[in-house]
Amino acid sequence: MARKSKPKFDSKAEEYSNKAKALGHPARILILLSLQSNKNQTCKELVAQLPFTQSTVSQHLYALVSAGFLESKGFKTSTIYSLKNGAIQEFQILFQEVFGIKKQDRQLSMF
Repeated sequence: MARKSKPKFDSKAEEYSNKAKALGHPARILILLSLQSNKNQTCKELVAQLPFTQSTVSQHLYALVSAGFLESKGFKTSTIYSLKNGAIQEFQILFQEVFGIKKQDRQLSMF
């Protein structure tokens, strides 16, 4: 039996899908909102604000860093997390490009 080849997707569609998947959990949205109001935070600081365990927050931070929404910097024995400059706006533009929303139609606003 012949194996089906992997479908080829548009690179922008794949990028959008990967980023959307990272935003697909409400905990990650809460993390982004927390980092939007308090720019630089450690995992421990986020855990103190959110109703999640340290391991849960850590896993979600990893997904957000991997998708390009957050930056992380080592500091002493901790890691400081912050929103990557322009990441949300880039995601919004990518969404508009993938779905063919023209510049004059761009009324969407995230965050």
